[in-house]
Amino acid sequence: MSAGSDRLERSRLAILEHVHRKELRRQGRPAAEGSTAAVHAGDAGTEVDAPGARPGGGPAWFEAAQDMLDGWWRYHPAHLALDIARPALTAYARRSPLLYLGAAAAAGAAVFYMRPWKLISVTGVLLAIVKSPQVASLAMRALSAGRTPPSDGGAVQQ
Repeated sequence: MSAGSDRLERSRLAILEHVHRKELRRQGRPAAEGSTAAVHAGDAGTEVDAPGARPGGGPAWFEAAQDMLDGWWRYHPAHLALDIARPALTAYARRSPLLYLGAAAAAGAAVFYMRPWKLISVTGVLLAIVKSPQVASLAMRALSAGRTPPSDGGAVQQ
């Protein structure tokens, strides 16, 4: 194999390992002991650390915020309505995509001209959000998403 194909293979394996570690973190399981601790990426010999690393330097708060929004959306009433309507809308969009696009544009224009957000006060929305049963779980997730400092100089606990 040439150097280019070796680099391509290492990059592919690094991507697969990263995706696998991310799935394990989302499920709350620790990474397997036998997994590679570091993956070499490129000629310079740069390393991507194992389980706690964020390749590309992405902020931890962004991932925590994304998890909180995913949890909020999972229990939102519109999520259920969208799940029920999705198969019918998909079938309609396959049959006549131009009509589907036109209906979506007309619905967007109707919402724009009716301005339903003017009917609800901001304080009413804020009160509804505060009274929501998911707020407590979202707050607990946000608070628990922060890392605790190491107690004995060991690895960072999660």
